[in-house]
Amino acid sequence: MDNNLYGRVRALFVTVLAISIATLGIAALIGGNAAVWIRSIIVTAIAAVLISLAGKASRGSRAAYLRMRLMSTVAPLAIMIIIALPHDGFPIWMKVDQAVVGVLLLAVAVMVGRKDVRQAYPKAGQ
Repeated sequence: MDNNLYGRVRALFVTVLAISIATLGIAALIGGNAAVWIRSIIVTAIAAVLISLAGKASRGSRAAYLRMRLMSTVAPLAIMIIIALPHDGFPIWMKVDQAVVGVLLLAVAVMVGRKDVRQAYPKAGQ
């Protein structure tokens, strides 16, 4: 496994976790609505899971790699929808926050979706 790759991936996931924790802090300070709290808690939990998956993938777990790849690919799409919806309960600052998270996750999706990385996790029997 490319430990440099997983070091960068882990750093991006840790950054997402830090942003998510900061978002919870901002919501506590300014009184975020239910949508802000729920989204922030979900993204914080997902970031923690992604950090764990990156560690397992770096040690060769195909299942962890596939989950991490799927989550880092799907999440930016969901974030684009959140940003695009005009009246979804998310304030502008939260949409900016989510845009940054989306860019970080998209960077991971590109990094772990490369052909050479995919080939490092062959299906059983290949």
